[in-house]
Amino acid sequence: MRLFLTFFLLLFIFPTLQAQESSFSLTGTTSDIKDGNWLYFQDLVNGGTLDSAEVKNNRFKFDTKLPEPRMWVMLHTKDRSKFVELWLQNKPMQFDASNKDFEEAEITGSISQLLVETVKAVYEDFDKISKAELRKRQEEFIKNNPNALISVRMLYEVSGKWGQETTGHYFKMFPEEIQDSALGKRILSILNNDNIPQLGEKYADFELPDRNGKKQKFSALTGKITLLQFWASTCEPSKMQNRELKKLYRKYKSEGLEIVAISRDTSKTDWIKSIEKDNLKWQHLSGLEGWEGQVFSNYGIKRTPSNYLINKEGRVVGRNLSDDELKENIKELLKN
Repeated sequence: MRLFLTFFLLLFIFPTLQAQESSFSLTGTTSDIKDGNWLYFQDLVNGGTLDSAEVKNNRFKFDTKLPEPRMWVMLHTKDRSKFVELWLQNKPMQFDASNKDFEEAEITGSISQLLVETVKAVYEDFDKISKAELRKRQEEFIKNNPNALISVRMLYEVSGKWGQETTGHYFKMFPEEIQDSALGKRILSILNNDNIPQLGEKYADFELPDRNGKKQKFSALTGKITLLQFWASTCEPSKMQNRELKKLYRKYKSEGLEIVAISRDTSKTDWIKSIEKDNLKWQHLSGLEGWEGQVFSNYGIKRTPSNYLINKEGRVVGRNLSDDELKENIKELLKN
C-alpha cells in the first residue's frame, strides 16, 4: 500500500514539476540600473507592453504568462535609454549584464536567442557581397533552423522580395507551433492575399486623407521614382528610418524622387505632431485606422517600417529595402 501511494505521488508531482520547468521566466542581473527603476517587455510583433519588473540590487525577475510559446520582444527601461531585443521561449531564461553593457548582455534559455550571432553573421558584410550570395545565406539559415522563431522573422522580412511561391515553400518547413505564432500568421496572411503587388507588377492605387483631411489619390502624388513608406509615430524603428529618408529626400527630390508615407496611427494629434517635430517634408496620408486600414491590408503590411519602391512606369521594383539598398536602387533608377 505504501509503495502504491509513493508511486501515485510521484506520478502527480513529476508532471507538475515538468509544467513548472516549461513555464517562462527571465532572471536577470544588471550593473548600472538604480533601485526602483522598472524594466518592460514590449511585444515587437503585436505591439503593447506584456509585463514589467522592478530592479532591486541590480537584479530583476519576470514570471510572465506568455500569450504564445515563443515571442520576439524588446526589454527596455521606462525612458528607453537601455533596451535590447529578446527571443523568449516558454522556459526559464537568464539575462546577465553584470559585467557588461545592458545591450550586450549574455542571454540564454531559448533556441532563437542562441542564433542571434549567427543571424548577424548572415548580414555582417551584406554591402560587400552580391544579392545572390545574401539570399543563399538566408535560405541556408532558414533551412537549417526551422524550429527557431528568428527564422520566421527572416522569412517575413524577405517575403516581399522572394514572392509568394518561394515564401510558401520555406514556410512549410516550420513546425505547427512556429506557423501558428504571430509572426507565422503574418506570413500566412501574405500567402493568402493574392492582391498584394509583387515585384514587376503595377502598384495598386488608393485614396486616403492627408493631414488636412483632404482625400488624395496615391497616383496623383507619385514622382519619377516613388517610395511608398509605411510607418507610425509610435514606432521607434520607423523614426530611425525617417532620419535616413530625410537625407535621401534632400539629395534626390530635385531629380524626381517622391516619398508618400502611410501611417498606421489612430491618433491624428500624435501623427501630425510627429511629422512636424521630425520635420518630415514629404507627402503624408492616413485613414487613422491602425493595422486595420485597407491600404495596409492590400499591400500586405504587417510591420513598420515597411516600403515599396516604384519606378516611373508605376511598377514595383523593390520591397522592404534597407537604407543602403534604397540609396543604391534610387541612384540606379534615376540614371535611366
